[in-house]
Amino acid sequence: MRTYSLVCNEINELDEFVEQHHLSAEKNVLIQILTGGTEGRLSIKEITDRIKDQIPHAIFIDTMNEKETQANKVANGFFISLTVFEDTKLMSAILSLSDTKGRHALLALSQSMHRSLIDIEVVYEQKAEQKAECLAYYDAETGLSNRLHFTKLVEDYVQKMTIRKKNNKLAVLFIDLDRFKMINDTVGHYAGDIILKEVANRIKENLPAKSDLARFSGDKFTILITEDVEIDKIVELGQNLLQIIAKPIMYEAREFFLTGSIGVSFYPNDGITTELLFKHADTAMNLAKQQGGNKLKFYSKEMNQQVLYQLELEGYLRRALEKKEFHLCFQPLIDLATGEIYGSEALIRWEHPKLGLVSPGEFIPLAEETGLIHDIGKWVLKKACQENKRWHDMGFDYLTISVNVSANQFQQISFIDEVKEALLETGLPPQFLTLELTEGVMLRNISHSVYVMKELQKLGVKVSIDDFGTGYSSLSYLKDLPINHLKIDRTFINNLKLNTSDIAIVKAIITMGHGLSVKVVAEGVETDEQIALLKELECHYAQGFFIDRPMRSEDFEKGLAKLKI
Repeated sequence: MRTYSLVCNEINELDEFVEQHHLSAEKNVLIQILTGGTEGRLSIKEITDRIKDQIPHAIFIDTMNEKETQANKVANGFFISLTVFEDTKLMSAILSLSDTKGRHALLALSQSMHRSLIDIEVVYEQKAEQKAECLAYYDAETGLSNRLHFTKLVEDYVQKMTIRKKNNKLAVLFIDLDRFKMINDTVGHYAGDIILKEVANRIKENLPAKSDLARFSGDKFTILITEDVEIDKIVELGQNLLQIIAKPIMYEAREFFLTGSIGVSFYPNDGITTELLFKHADTAMNLAKQQGGNKLKFYSKEMNQQVLYQLELEGYLRRALEKKEFHLCFQPLIDLATGEIYGSEALIRWEHPKLGLVSPGEFIPLAEETGLIHDIGKWVLKKACQENKRWHDMGFDYLTISVNVSANQFQQISFIDEVKEALLETGLPPQFLTLELTEGVMLRNISHSVYVMKELQKLGVKVSIDDFGTGYSSLSYLKDLPINHLKIDRTFINNLKLNTSDIAIVKAIITMGHGLSVKVVAEGVETDEQIALLKELECHYAQGFFIDRPMRSEDFEKGLAKLKI
């Protein structure tokens, strides 16, 4: 049994009601009409005629009089009650009641049930609205406020502060997990989400009262501090958060180590709008990341100038290749056994007409971040091969050329073809090309790296590990890598003296190189004493300022005949 009710003032309301509830085809329908005593624009005849047209099988029962209508609180118009039965038995039983009050009582009961169902629907709708609001304002993974909710929260506080015009302060902290992508790439996003939740819980448990934590996006969290907003308190909080983030996290019997970068902005010093507070906290956080991560940074106007400079630099960098603003410099490589030059390393330089000579330390990370490094790397590879082939044609056909390869370039599917193309177009024999890769580049995807290195060696190209000793150095993978050279990082060569730990490390690397039949190159040589020690340790090759600085092609050519140690 289903019941429906309608207060009808217009005939079209009845039409819409019947259509909405699909009542036209129903066969067992009892209808009761309550009037307000005055028919107004509609008459009972119009109503009943229209119902008969719309619901042909409907049966009408007694219409209540004015007194009964008032008791049921129908002030005007028509109150129409419809009861739909599943079969004719119950309907027939009600119609067989001689007592009109009995019929009314049963219909009143059905109406009461109908109202109860409506009440239940209202409760479910309220719960659905609450769930929708929860999805709109909270992060499903961590249960924390999301970006939308956090933004609204900060906006509300900023508005209150502006109206009160008191010397209240707010602090907004942006926290980004350093190199979290590596965890997702290593163990997958499911495990990454579990680790992320653990970090979120740690942060939440260590926050002061009157603070709000949100997951802003991905692996970025935000915190709003509304009380005790003093620099020393924020420093203490920030350092504590860095420490608890850095504690190892266990997942499936494995330890994972994370660090965080935190940026802070203050209301009203660093901004009087939510947008500015977010922008400046994000700027400070990005500077912390650029400086190696695991740092707390406060926003300053100087940072904003740095951001503007970075944006300007990016704009210039995008046009540098097209405008032919890059050139190569070549640093000699010497054979320590003979003292003769056997090759050089190609190093890119950028000379901008307005900025002057831009440091590689500035534009190389920017090129990697923007993806421009791929095209720049292709240019360097081809230009270096071209110059080395020219020196071969001049009679120096023993010279090799070393070229650094970025992670972005190395991971490209087309990389092997790009190397083949550079060799083919320049005519340089492949055995005179050495490609230098950092340990981090190779270990991003070890199986792919090994495949690419083997393909390069099939071509005759040599492969070198650059900056060895500063990354993930491990004999377990080193013995299986198809490499030709190891380049000892300059940090070990800088302090290379007798009776130091550095000489022990350098000696171990050189011994290992001999054992693996790999040539060892020492970079960053700056003194005669270092040269003497490297010769004594039987290091194969060396480069550094003591031999010569990186120089343009024409200067390198002039020095070819002179350089001999």
